[in-house]
Amino acid sequence: MIHQTEATRDKIINIAEALFIENGFADTQMKDIAIAIGMSRNTLYRYYQDKYDLGFAILVVVLARKISVYEGIIEKIQAHHYSSIHEGLGVLMQAYSDLQYADDDRFIAEFDGYYAGSRIPSGFRENLKQLLMPDSISQSLYNLVLIGQKEGSIRSDIPADYLMVTIFNAITTFFRRMLLRRDALMEIEQEATPKLTPVLIQLLMDGMKPSPQS
Repeated sequence: MIHQTEATRDKIINIAEALFIENGFADTQMKDIAIAIGMSRNTLYRYYQDKYDLGFAILVVVLARKISVYEGIIEKIQAHHYSSIHEGLGVLMQAYSDLQYADDDRFIAEFDGYYAGSRIPSGFRENLKQLLMPDSISQSLYNLVLIGQKEGSIRSDIPADYLMVTIFNAITTFFRRMLLRRDALMEIEQEATPKLTPVLIQLLMDGMKPSPQS
């Protein structure tokens, strides 16, 4: 039995994430990761039983890092740090598309793209919930939208859960697509691509506002 250490696990996760981002999840094999780390494949398999096991471990680390950021902003919104729920949710939207974590979002996009449809492993959602409890973020957002609707800064003609799920999935999905497409986006010049997610956020911000009273 090999003695497993957290330092080695961290090294594997960091190097594997970089390879998955650079070469794509589908085209990166365990042997490639072992070579990049400087260990044998047998040793790597003692840490992670297959590419999915390793990818899932990276996903947990990445999501935990991002969730920590979101929770900090949500706490500020709940503490009335912003002038309205609408303004606070705008700050949260910006965090969902923060270029500081672009590599993390590229990995999530690669992982999601590979493990989609029939490839989604059984128990994936339950395992992720058990490790990260992402439902707590969703519940907090739902509650904030409800408060925003009551205070009048968020439109109330659409159910709060619909607004919450649509808005934040729209940002992450669009942002990650822009990251993956990079210079291959056909519809606009390459240099304009980073400006598109802020445009989406502005549209969503405007769309959350209550309709003018007639």
